Amino acid sequence: MEVLTIVPFGSGGGASVAGSDTEIQYNDNGSLGASADLTWDDTGKELGVGGDINLDDGGTYTTTLQIVTPTADRTISFPDATGTVALVAGSSGQLTYNSSGAQAGLTSVSIGSTDEINISLAGAASTPPVSFTGSWFTGGTSTTTKPQLLIEPTGTTSTAWSTSGTGLGVNAASGFSGLLVDLQLNGTSEWSLSPTTFTIADANDIAVGTTTGTKIGTATSQKIGFYDATPVVQPTTGITEAAFVENSGGTAVNVDSTFGGYTIQQVVQALQDLGLLA
Repeated sequence: MEVLTIVPFGSGGGASVAGSDTEIQYNDNGSLGASADLTWDDTGKELGVGGDINLDDGGTYTTTLQIVTPTADRTISFPDATGTVALVAGSSGQLTYNSSGAQAGLTSVSIGSTDEINISLAGAASTPPVSFTGSWFTGGTSTTTKPQLLIEPTGTTSTAWSTSGTGLGVNAASGFSGLLVDLQLNGTSEWSLSPTTFTIADANDIAVGTTTGTKIGTATSQKIGFYDATPVVQPTTGITEAAFVENSGGTAVNVDSTFGGYTIQQVVQALQDLGLLA
């Protein structure tokens, strides 16, 4: 008759406890083994693993949970919900997104027509809430040298950009008659720009520099008009003379005087052409 003898751990008659307190026991080549890298805290219900974890369901491949040495205590919390845990995807610097249930990286962002982007961030010293710090593109064609920030409706194309680069670009669709830019103060428009008119509200002035000054028109062939007059180029001595009439006393007006090659009639006509005289 066979006799089964049960020997408690530590009694000297069989396997003894291996390792130190909290270390998990395992079969180490037929003997009990333990490691400080595999522990169990029964009070805090915490499993301690000091290396990578290989998950193997018996298939061809395994999944390794890699432990990267942290520089401080870290905690990864799983939400109280079902779903897929997001992992790092794509290349360095790319945004990640849900691609049919899997994480993927992308180099550009496309927002649908019904989506919204709402940013509510307070500024701080030397820290703008939104910043575009990349280098501006230059040196392409007038079609390919797009602005750093471009506002352009879908289906609209732009082919007249500066090849030296553009910071902010706005390109409306053909036939647009609203405002391309509208700068307001507490709901009141102060400076606005439509496709045909630049509007300045009352009590808003244009301040210019005091060293070099500011030009209105940089070439004599450019046309200027004031007070709704049709814009004209810079008048020359060949300008048509104004038609003078007698004054109310019946005395003819002296129109013979000339100044720098211009007669009084020509000076008056030039001011009238510009709209500075009625």
